[in-house]
Amino acid sequence: MREPPSRERDGADDLLAARRPADLPAPSGETLVEHLVDRLARTERELGSARDAAAEEARHRGCLRSAMRQIAAADVVLHDVVRSALPALGGWCLLDLVTNGIGQRTLVTGDPAIDQLARVVQGEVRLDGEDSLGIVRALRQRKAERLDHVSIGSNGPLLADAPAAPGLDALERLAAGPVIVAPIVSRGRIVGALTFGRTRDEAPYTEREQRLAEELAQIVGVGVEHHRIAAVADSAARTKSEFLAMMSHELRTPLNAIAGYAQLLEMGFRGPLTDGQRDAVSRILRGQEHLLSLVDAVLTFSRLTSGRLTIDSSELDASELVDVASEPLVVEFAAREIDFRILPCPTRPRVCADRERAVEILRHLLSNALKFTPRGGAVTVGCEEAPGAVQLVVTDTGRGIPEAQRDAIFQPFVQVEKGLTRSADGSGLGLSIARELAERMGGSLTMTSEMGKGSRFVLSLVRATEDAPSVAIDSPQSAG
Repeated sequence: MREPPSRERDGADDLLAARRPADLPAPSGETLVEHLVDRLARTERELGSARDAAAEEARHRGCLRSAMRQIAAADVVLHDVVRSALPALGGWCLLDLVTNGIGQRTLVTGDPAIDQLARVVQGEVRLDGEDSLGIVRALRQRKAERLDHVSIGSNGPLLADAPAAPGLDALERLAAGPVIVAPIVSRGRIVGALTFGRTRDEAPYTEREQRLAEELAQIVGVGVEHHRIAAVADSAARTKSEFLAMMSHELRTPLNAIAGYAQLLEMGFRGPLTDGQRDAVSRILRGQEHLLSLVDAVLTFSRLTSGRLTIDSSELDASELVDVASEPLVVEFAAREIDFRILPCPTRPRVCADRERAVEILRHLLSNALKFTPRGGAVTVGCEEAPGAVQLVVTDTGRGIPEAQRDAIFQPFVQVEKGLTRSADGSGLGLSIARELAERMGGSLTMTSEMGKGSRFVLSLVRATEDAPSVAIDSPQSAG
């Protein structure tokens, strides 16, 4: 008696029957198994290819992330940006850059054997030659290219300064295998090229790898622009500092002459003065002193920004610094009917600081308190001790500083009041200079304020130890 057919077998036969052409015979059981095994093997190969593609894409994204992190750094080095794509894009890369119409080539690699070729490969590149590699090819083709190899010897010499034969031989050895050339574009112009290469026995480059090289070239283009902007900014800063220093010196000469002749008049060398004349001479001297203080502030600022200011740190008595800084302003506080008090320090703390610069900071803080404290107000200056530091504190009962401007007032040329109607004059450099000087001495300058109640400025200086030596910081580069 014949057994009924299996449902599973009938289902498989029906599936194969539906998929096979009508003129083919029904497959046997062995054929079905072979078909399924072959299908499974193809599926595994497809999955493996997909995994490999995903892993390659992840490596490429990692290269680009690393390159972008390098570009974001303040001291970006283009060689390091390019090196982040090695060995994903090959064992070496030629970085060609054009500056002021001159091409310069650098070999970037992590292979010590290839490093030996750098001496003959690196150097100036002739942009008007018939070369077939790097920047010259990028300028000619104006697009990225994948090449199986590059023939160097049939074209003209590549290096202007290096001997032709060693340079050509080295390039021939580098470009013997697959090569990618990707132009570097900045502000719409080709300013360089990246040339990645592999050895002769390695696989040709894929379209995916070409896209990676193009994206990396775009990132390098951002780095080139970053370098250009930084160079322009540095040049502008140097020019500004030199101009400020020159003009400050030029202005001091006539101001000193004005002060000298006004003092002679005040002393009666040109005859006795009337009360009105004496008042006029006094106004001239006050204006000269104010203008000279502004010139000195600009000169100090230019020295700070150009690194030509010397900080000579030594052990000093904090109480003496307070007394010396306060002495010239006592009469002015009295004339303005402001209650000015010098609070005695609990002890006689000693600090490590530059005497002249510490006094300059304190005097500026006291002058600001004098400007912004109304008649009948109060100003105090004194010492407070803190762990490892001594704080010289100036407080006033002035109008205070708005919260939105408490950080900005330490920036150069910033003032709380703006425009022609402001009640206090000044260059807006004082607090910027004061904070910079404090930090150069290893201390700090901070501020708290409350509108309508006043402000509190704290100059923190390093407490001196018993063996604290004198130290000179920021040696001047030239006479300022």
